[in-house]
Amino acid sequence: MNENILQKISEIIIECANNREIIEYNRISKRLEGVISPYRLNEPLGEISLRCIKHGFPPLSAIVVNQGTRMPGEGFFTWVASKMGYPDLAPSKWNKFYDLQKERVFNCDNWKAFLEMAFSNQSKKSTLSYEIDLDNILLSKDYLKGKPTQYYILTVKYFYENQRNGPYQYHVFVLEQDKVVNKIVVEDNEKKQLLTLSKRKGIQLLLNYSSCIGINDITMMHYKPDRTVSDLWEKESRNNLETLYLEERFLFFNFIVENDIDSEKAQEEFYYKDGKVIEYFGTRFERNPINRAKAIEIHGVTCKVCGFNFEKVYGNRGKDYIEVHHINPLYSIDSEMDINPEIDLVPVCSNCHKMIHRNKKHVLTVDELKKLIVKPHYFS
Repeated sequence: MNENILQKISEIIIECANNREIIEYNRISKRLEGVISPYRLNEPLGEISLRCIKHGFPPLSAIVVNQGTRMPGEGFFTWVASKMGYPDLAPSKWNKFYDLQKERVFNCDNWKAFLEMAFSNQSKKSTLSYEIDLDNILLSKDYLKGKPTQYYILTVKYFYENQRNGPYQYHVFVLEQDKVVNKIVVEDNEKKQLLTLSKRKGIQLLLNYSSCIGINDITMMHYKPDRTVSDLWEKESRNNLETLYLEERFLFFNFIVENDIDSEKAQEEFYYKDGKVIEYFGTRFERNPINRAKAIEIHGVTCKVCGFNFEKVYGNRGKDYIEVHHINPLYSIDSEMDINPEIDLVPVCSNCHKMIHRNKKHVLTVDELKKLIVKPHYFS
């Protein structure tokens, strides 16, 4: 396909886009002095739209319409839409899809950059600082592949491999319901191998936003501009994502636990009989941050007795805080015990923890205390 003709068609459509005007097939043909008939424009328009999608821009063919219907041809709603991540767009949704893409084309103010990317020799480029429109990449939603999830972690590679000089960047986004809730730029002046670090940073951003999200509610996608149009987005495998997520989640809770333990030292009580500890239930022995962090990871940070959650009541100050209770007693202050965080430890709020231990001779179980609650869910 002739690159000069493709560029000329793009320039004609962009001129209309800047004036917020649609253009008919026959008008493009006339501007080209009949080099291409209106009926043969589908192929070059499709190629131009593919290049738009590849570089994070809305498809220019959205504002090229039939004179009679005042809508793009059927190929726009089938072939082009499929390249944007909508493989089965129902005819009933065509009007809404057309209106959305038309407005995206009209609102884009960086078409000069598109022309430089789409029709220049990439080997001469040294940077992508002006080449990727992050807003358009997010708006296109091409990362929506397979079963949708509530949360997405997106890494956008912001350089080509043939870029010779830094900085090399990855833009990392956390999305909830397609809305950006956290973002960060990972950058290095010398190294290009930043993807693994970007993955971890994305998970850390997600945990900082909400630490109790299940792995099945998360998808991680990677945008790689060096690739062909059909595979610009690569999905992180479930096994890799789960491994990274569990590692970062454990480190996250481990840090929280170490800080919380320091605050608890000032309020602990010790149970003595004749000057000697005979048994102890509670948090004192669980200064081992590994056990405690695992318990929180397994059971969460909501009280298993009353349902109290510190963050819901105290906001950010209470985020990820909970006390950890030993289900079985520890009989000697000097002995070491093997702790199974899943069955030996349980998260409880401070009030319930005190009530469990209020009578030294009759330490309650979680179920026993549940039955004593007069007014459940007092902080709903």
